[in-house]
Amino acid sequence: MAASLFSRPFFRIYRALWMLARPLLRRSSRLADGWKERLAPDDWIPTDPARADGHAVDLWLQAASGGEARLAAAVCEQFSPSSTLRVLVTTWTRQGRDVMEKAAEGLKSSHPGLSVIVRFAPFDHPDIVRRALTLASPRMVALLETELWPGLLAACREKNIPVHVFNGRINSSTAHFGKLFSSLMTEISPVRIHAISRYDQQAFSRIFPCRVDRMPNIKFDLAVRALDGPLSAHNHCFSVSGPVFLFASVRQCEETRIPGQLARLYKAVPNAAVVVVPRHLHRVASWKSVLDDLALMPVLVSELPAGRCLPRRHVLIWDRFGDLPQLYAAARAVFVGGSFGQGGQNFLEALSAGRVPCIGPSAHNFLWAMGTGDPSMPSLEQAGLLRVAHHPKDVIDIMLEQAASTSDRKLVRERFREWLAPRLGGAAGTARSMEEILATPQS
Repeated sequence: MAASLFSRPFFRIYRALWMLARPLLRRSSRLADGWKERLAPDDWIPTDPARADGHAVDLWLQAASGGEARLAAAVCEQFSPSSTLRVLVTTWTRQGRDVMEKAAEGLKSSHPGLSVIVRFAPFDHPDIVRRALTLASPRMVALLETELWPGLLAACREKNIPVHVFNGRINSSTAHFGKLFSSLMTEISPVRIHAISRYDQQAFSRIFPCRVDRMPNIKFDLAVRALDGPLSAHNHCFSVSGPVFLFASVRQCEETRIPGQLARLYKAVPNAAVVVVPRHLHRVASWKSVLDDLALMPVLVSELPAGRCLPRRHVLIWDRFGDLPQLYAAARAVFVGGSFGQGGQNFLEALSAGRVPCIGPSAHNFLWAMGTGDPSMPSLEQAGLLRVAHHPKDVIDIMLEQAASTSDRKLVRERFREWLAPRLGGAAGTARSMEEILATPQS
C-alpha cells in the first residue's frame, strides 16, 4: 500500500543518506541560501482564512532552477485572466526564485485573482517533504522537466495527491535509476507524463506505468516571444575594439577544455573580446583561477568600471546573472556550454538574438531540438541553425568562421521563426490541462 512506502528498505536508506548529507549541504553556499525554507518550517506557507476547503494552495509547481522558473512563469501567464487559483512555485536556486518572484509581481495586474507563492524547494528527505505537503495540501502537484524526486512522489502517493509531469524530459541518471528500482517506479509513478520528444516519451514509458504523451516544448514559446520583440540592444557595461566571442553558460566540463584554446583565437583575431559566462556563479572563482594559470588575464565584470574598454587579451568573466540576452545581441560568435560532458545548456536564446550557436558533442538534454525523425520537421542542425563541435579545437574553428561570416541577424531570426512555427503552444496547453484537472472533482 502507498501508506507503507516510507517503511520500505529503499526509503530507510534514503532517509539515512539525507541525514548524513545534511552537514555537507549546510556548508554549500547555494543551499545555505534559504536554508530554513528548505526544511519546510511551520510557517512555510501563509494561511488564507478565506479558504475553507482544507487546501492552502491549489497547485504546487516545482521548477528546478532559472530555466524551469521561466517555464513556470510562462504557464502562469497562460492561466485564465479570471483565474482565482492559489499557486505555490518552488525552486532549488536563488536564480530560479528571483525569476519567479519578478514574474509573480507582473502577474498581479494581468491576473488579479491569481495568487503566486514562491519558495525554495524543500529537501527530499521523507520527513521534510511529507511536512511540506501537509502544510501546502495542494490539490495537484506539477513537476517541470526532470524534477522526479522519489520522496516527493512517494509522499504524494501516500496522501493521494495527483502528480503530473509537464515539459517532461529524461536524463541518463533518471533512466538508470528507473531501471535499478523498477518496482519502486511503478509504486510512485505520476498520474500522467507529458514529454517533449519521442525519445523522452519512449524512455518514460519504459520506467513508469502511467500514460505518457507528447506536448510542444514550452521553451519554444519563450523563444518566439523573444523574436516578437526588437533585437536586444547592446546594453553591456563595457566597450570593445574588436568582435565579441561569447562563451555562454559554460560549466565545469568546459573549464579544462576551452581556456587552452583561447590563445589560438587571439592569434587569429588579436583584438578579440572574449567573454565567459559561467552557468553557475559559484564556478566564477574556478574559471578565474584557470585563466590566471594560463596568463589570460581574467577580469570580473563586477570590477570593470562602467563604459571602460576591455583591455586586449583580457578575458572578461561575467559574474552577474540575467544579462545573456544583451550579451548574445553583442556577440559576433557564440558557444553555449555544458556540452562537453554535461548534456548541454539552452541555446535557443542565441538564435533569438540572431546568432547561430556552436555547442559541443554532449547535448542529450536537448534531443528535442536535434531531430524528431519526421522529414518535414528538421533538426536545428539540419536547418543550418546549430553547429556541433566534436573537439575543443573545433569550437574555435567554428567561432572564427562565424565571426568572419556576413550572415544577417534578421535572416537568422526569420529562419528560426519558421522552424519554431509548428512547435508552439506548450505553455497555453499546459495551463489549460492544469485548469481542467483542478476543475475535476477528486475521487
